[in-house]
Amino acid sequence: MKSETAWSVLLGLMFGLAMCCAAESAPPVNGLKTTARDGQAILTWQEAETPDGTTFNVYVSDHPIADVTKAKRIAHHIERHSARDWWEDPASFKKDAPAGKPVGFHIQSGGSRLDPQGGLFVHTVRKDAAGKLFFAVTSSDPRGKEDTTVVASANSLAEGVAAGSGEILPIWQRDGAPPARGAGKGKALWLNIHAKGGVIADSEYLVFGDETMGWREGIPFKFSVRVQGDEVVVRPTDRVWINRPHVEASDGGTCAIWTFWYGYNSHIYDRNLMASGIPTNYTERRNLWMLDWVRAHYQPDTNRWYCSGSSMGGCGTVSFGLRHPELFAACHAHVPIVSYTYLGAASAHRLEPSCWTGLIAADLKTNEGVPLLDRMNGTKFVAETHDDLPFLFLINGRQDGSIPWQNNPPFYKALSAARQGFVAYWDNGTHPTSGKDAPEDVKAWTQRFRQFRLDRSYPAFTNASCNRNPGNGAPENGDIIGWINRGMDWKDIEDTPDRYAITLVADYRGIQYPLVTDMTLRRVQQFKTRPGEKLSVSVGDAAPVSVTADTTGRITISNLTIPSKAGVRLVIRRS
Repeated sequence: MKSETAWSVLLGLMFGLAMCCAAESAPPVNGLKTTARDGQAILTWQEAETPDGTTFNVYVSDHPIADVTKAKRIAHHIERHSARDWWEDPASFKKDAPAGKPVGFHIQSGGSRLDPQGGLFVHTVRKDAAGKLFFAVTSSDPRGKEDTTVVASANSLAEGVAAGSGEILPIWQRDGAPPARGAGKGKALWLNIHAKGGVIADSEYLVFGDETMGWREGIPFKFSVRVQGDEVVVRPTDRVWINRPHVEASDGGTCAIWTFWYGYNSHIYDRNLMASGIPTNYTERRNLWMLDWVRAHYQPDTNRWYCSGSSMGGCGTVSFGLRHPELFAACHAHVPIVSYTYLGAASAHRLEPSCWTGLIAADLKTNEGVPLLDRMNGTKFVAETHDDLPFLFLINGRQDGSIPWQNNPPFYKALSAARQGFVAYWDNGTHPTSGKDAPEDVKAWTQRFRQFRLDRSYPAFTNASCNRNPGNGAPENGDIIGWINRGMDWKDIEDTPDRYAITLVADYRGIQYPLVTDMTLRRVQQFKTRPGEKLSVSVGDAAPVSVTADTTGRITISNLTIPSKAGVRLVIRRS
């Protein structure tokens, strides 16, 4: 009996040792599978436990891969357990938050979630791809040394997948059927972008981006689209997984970083490589793709698109929304950075953790071939732009420690000099208090900006006598509380090939009449004028006077008087 017991113990030890050795020798990747749909190949695999810092690589070829040196690497630095939906974990966005229970990505409408311990990569098929595609997945240890071993039917496909190029489609994330095509037909679109630290909970859609939308292809992003009343409300999330703690960001430390709605360094995944990377507008590309899809699927009224946000969302409204007059009729930005510079508290510091490795040199260029500091300088952009920009509503505080006041007066001056349409209000508030005690007519701007349309003209006011002085940016210079173009409004536009008419009004509590202003017509639809063309202008009951269209063909009328709350009628005819 004792010998039988000893023999059993010995067999158990041998079996355990065998299992341990088998576990140690098991390849990190096994059971590689691929499916194809919507212009993408979706790779999933089983993943053995590996040390912290292990990453994975993906290769593609038009024939079975036995040697990765003869295939094309299309992804690198894929995180361990990449099938885990990190959007569902609060610790992804706040370093002190407790980690949530791991759940897998939901990659098919109506389907079950993936195993969060497994691997996932989504490849966007190139337009020139033909025939079947074959993939292989390898691992790299924490030092970056790659194990290039390939085992057919384990980490390399023995049978290829027929995957053709096509339109990428977002994946519905909610229960039930997704909204049908045309669910927002004819409604306005509101792009509502969040502040730093935010993430949109319960997003309706998941997308795996192509190689233009992230530091590697296959980076997932989510966004929300909801039809609410007369609006299609679109809320994207400014987060991207970089597979390392972003410790260089003073308020960061997580692997899911914010980008100030612009982008980040092409080598963001490795701090030591960022000096050889390029600041790239990945986030803007994602947003443009998203809006293009929403336009096609929900079919909103393309003449009534609006963009707004506060704090970092206000920054994105200025750096993204204002730069797309082909999309947005008007924008509302609360406490935004209007230009990223090294003035005052140096708003350019905001770009350093994600775009560079320290102070940003004046000649550091983006993927667009322009210096990053120029690309993110709203004052420079406005001064050099001749298009009709979205009408802009701005609110800032002079004591805002996050948003240097020094950038604002030059921005207001540039908008006025360019005769673009805008209104601005400032107070002596801090970042969280600015605008809280603003007059009701200023608070109403959050709704007023929705009155604009891309197919309707508007007047841009400059040099209004009701304007206050923002100063030169110095703390002691200018009016502590003030505004530009506050209360200026209009109604009853007639815009025909031969005649343009508009009633100009101005009103707010405490306004002083008569009010004198200059006015430039923007976004004119039918009353098109040639550069240098002579026109006849009647203001109220006064006799007609002659004005000349400028070198761009636009009409500016100087020293207009608005005598009372009733306003004044302006009529323009061809001479």
